[in-house]
Amino acid sequence: MQRRKHGPKVQTKFEIQQLETEEQSSEAEASNIYNMFTDSLLLILEELVSFCNLSCSIFSSGSDIEDKVLPSSVRGKLGGPSQRRLSISLTTAVLQATISVKAVAYIYAWCAQHRTGILLNSAFTAVWKFFCNTITSPTCNSESEAEVRIAAYEALAPALKALVSVLAPQILVLFMENSKSLQPAIEGEPWLDTLVLSFLQNINNLLAVGFMVRTRRAVLLNWKWVILESLLSIPSYSFGSKLQQEDGSFFFSDAALINIFTDTVESLENAGEGSVLPILRSIRLALELFASRRLSLVVSRFTGVDSQMIWRLVHSSWILHSSCNKRRVAHIAALLSSVLHPSLFSDGDMHDADNEPGPLKWFVEKLLEEGTKSPRTIRLAALHLTGLLLSNPTTIKYYIKELKLLTLYGSVAFDEDFEAELSENDDARTEVTLLTKIQDSELTEAFINTELYARVCVANLFYKLADLTNRSGSSTGDKASQSALESGKLFLLELLDTVIHRRKIRAWQMICVLSQFVDDDIVEEVTQCLQIALYRNNLPSVRQYLETFAINIYMKFPSLVAEQLVPLLRDYDMRPQALSSYVFIAANVILHASKDIQLRHLDELLPPILPLLTSHHHSLRGFTQVLLHQVLRNFFPSLDSKSSEIIPLEKRCFEDLKLYLAKNSDCMRLRASMEGYLDAYNPKTCVTPAGIFVSRVEEIGFECVPTSLMEQVINFLNDVREDLRCSMAKDIVTIKNESLNMAAGSGSTEEVSSACEEKLELPKDAHLDFQKKITFSKHEKPDLGSSSLLCKGEVYKQLLEMEKEDDLLDQLWKSRSLAMERIRGNRQHIILVASLIDRIPNLAGLARTCEVFKTQGLAVADAKIVQDKQFQLISVTAEKWVPVIEVPVNSVKQFLEKKKREGFSILGLEQTANSVPLDQYIYPKKTVLVLGREKEGIPVDIIHVLDACIEIPQLGVVRSLNVHVSGAIALWEYTRQQRL
Repeated sequence: MQRRKHGPKVQTKFEIQQLETEEQSSEAEASNIYNMFTDSLLLILEELVSFCNLSCSIFSSGSDIEDKVLPSSVRGKLGGPSQRRLSISLTTAVLQATISVKAVAYIYAWCAQHRTGILLNSAFTAVWKFFCNTITSPTCNSESEAEVRIAAYEALAPALKALVSVLAPQILVLFMENSKSLQPAIEGEPWLDTLVLSFLQNINNLLAVGFMVRTRRAVLLNWKWVILESLLSIPSYSFGSKLQQEDGSFFFSDAALINIFTDTVESLENAGEGSVLPILRSIRLALELFASRRLSLVVSRFTGVDSQMIWRLVHSSWILHSSCNKRRVAHIAALLSSVLHPSLFSDGDMHDADNEPGPLKWFVEKLLEEGTKSPRTIRLAALHLTGLLLSNPTTIKYYIKELKLLTLYGSVAFDEDFEAELSENDDARTEVTLLTKIQDSELTEAFINTELYARVCVANLFYKLADLTNRSGSSTGDKASQSALESGKLFLLELLDTVIHRRKIRAWQMICVLSQFVDDDIVEEVTQCLQIALYRNNLPSVRQYLETFAINIYMKFPSLVAEQLVPLLRDYDMRPQALSSYVFIAANVILHASKDIQLRHLDELLPPILPLLTSHHHSLRGFTQVLLHQVLRNFFPSLDSKSSEIIPLEKRCFEDLKLYLAKNSDCMRLRASMEGYLDAYNPKTCVTPAGIFVSRVEEIGFECVPTSLMEQVINFLNDVREDLRCSMAKDIVTIKNESLNMAAGSGSTEEVSSACEEKLELPKDAHLDFQKKITFSKHEKPDLGSSSLLCKGEVYKQLLEMEKEDDLLDQLWKSRSLAMERIRGNRQHIILVASLIDRIPNLAGLARTCEVFKTQGLAVADAKIVQDKQFQLISVTAEKWVPVIEVPVNSVKQFLEKKKREGFSILGLEQTANSVPLDQYIYPKKTVLVLGREKEGIPVDIIHVLDACIEIPQLGVVRSLNVHVSGAIALWEYTRQQRL
């Protein structure tokens, strides 16, 4: 095989075969090791089963268990994490049995998952026997018996979960056959009814006895819901594995499902933190089973539950959610996927009942109202709700108000723990993946932890609905397409009334996405609102969205160009701001229209645009020059100078105009400042969610708003105007100096000029080539016969006065600079080291505190943090005054050692064995104060460098204060001592 000289090396056939052989040998070796490990586990499993059967006899001892009264110093402290209230000997036996059951179940699950075709009946039988004994045990008669029963359920919960997770046809058959041993099955009765109902009855009876204290009841409740979740997930594992039952019977009966659902909902309000997820998952599994059964005997047509049951569910769920102090990602996501279940959401009665909010509508209203205080709640709600609405377009009409709230939502709060929970918590990651989502990984990844995410979800929803309406001619869902179209129109008209500036941007971003929903029946109303909005005073950041929306409307309805746009352009008395917008709209309609009507638009729109090149308003004039150059460049090719044909006058005029706009240096500079903006601008892509958000996220901080073309033109003209003013000022000085030369009397011009140069020093860049005449104002009476005004040196006096004014300005500027330096100086001799802190609100608060107490400096790990928008919002300009020192985390120790050599005392704010209370410590004048990490505190290697540790005396139960608050207290104590 011939090898290429450049690029990657091409392997020969022999090399490829050699690599394949090596890979095959490696795989074979790994497979052999894998099989040997599995064989070893199988041997261990047989011995474990024997030990498990023997040790589990403790759970069936019943009345043989002696109820010993333990000393108060021992009760509740035995048995490891579960804190069993048993004697030491009994605790040992219970622990052996619990661990053996778990070990058998885990090894059984691993072998069944990784080795197909093997029979592990003995292990399954052991676990199953333990399951049957546990859920059929008689009522206990003492606290010790109750503790042993709790331990049995503690072992059963993970064991059952492991068995269900590897459900296979042979395991399902074993489940079905062994379930008949619990209770003789009634003909045609679903086989899981007996298992679940026996379990619920047994554990509820155990909870009802009066031997357990409250904390132990809470532990038992946790195991109850974990086991119930595993039992309810058997059908989903079976359906997911495409397992079929030979007799075709259902897993649960109607009565059993309703009983389970009622018990679960009633327990939701008072659920402990450990029980919340299993309860919500159980509710979700029950609703899925209802949906699969499609019960026809219950009021609800689709879900198998009636409105009253759902009302109880939403009320209990809301009480649970509102009573939680900590909004955990997993709990919020599970709540959303359980209550707002897809099978419920497709039922119209759940959203509107007799013109009153249905249960799901009521729950969404409450959730979004509360979500304004919880960023993660509203983001996850937006993610799930928009996904459900996309699947059920007919329900969008019920949620216009909620979609508007999400569109206009904005919060400065930053959820610091959101991404950490998603990356570190398996439950959070799993529950978020179960939410109904609009699949757009790029948008989700970029915005999931920003204030924009709610808006991004709504924008993506309507963008996909617009795509659905474009396929309305297909036979796949005309009703859904029609609902999507009507909802888009309704939402568009609703947003056109929004007027607050910050919300104006958000509203018009969404209106741009909704431009595809404008139809013949609402176009007149829409364009009327658009014209009113364009005529109003709006910042360029808002106007660019109005202009993009208008361009898409006129491109979609070409007949409106001659009917509306041309008369508006000819209204030359219109405010320049609005007229500039119409010029931009007209130029882009010409440039981006379809080929068949492009020339027609050129013929209609070019004549009214041309006169604006002579506008007295500089920004409108410059704006028109830039846009007109684009049009002429695209539609008027250069003339051939060798052509013999007679060129019409208007064509020659346009050619010269195009040449001027292309070659004039000022016009070229203006276009250069645009940086290719017009070439990159595409009105069709600018109304997509990606065009509005994604392309701007890295570079734009405020609402993802890019700099508009009008802003660029205005900025350019302002810069040029400043240059022009400077140039004019220099010319004025030169003119006045030359006038003084003319007033010097007799003698040659050269002599007078040289005499003046001795008195006045002209700027080096002063222009000496100018028209030598003096223009008097209408109030002055020139005396041409004499030069008394000039001879008396009045001009020279005026120049001296100007110089005095300049000197005064210089002195004022210097005094102001000195005052600012005094403000920045005169700082206390204390440096606060916050390099170990990484949360932006804490760092910003410390910067503000350091400025209030005028510390000598604030050390942070990365000085670029002061450019962060959230930091600046909290610090309120403190970073401009307090010296910020960059000390990376790995350099903190060296920094402290350096400061120690400079005579500073190194202190740490930390609770240690030798730390001194803050109110008893006397600060040295030159102090470096080190703050620890938010959770871990100061590392050990840094503590060894410290001269002393101080701590803030605490009287409450909570272990520590927030690091920002602690730093502020310590700085105040230093300040107080120095003031004394």
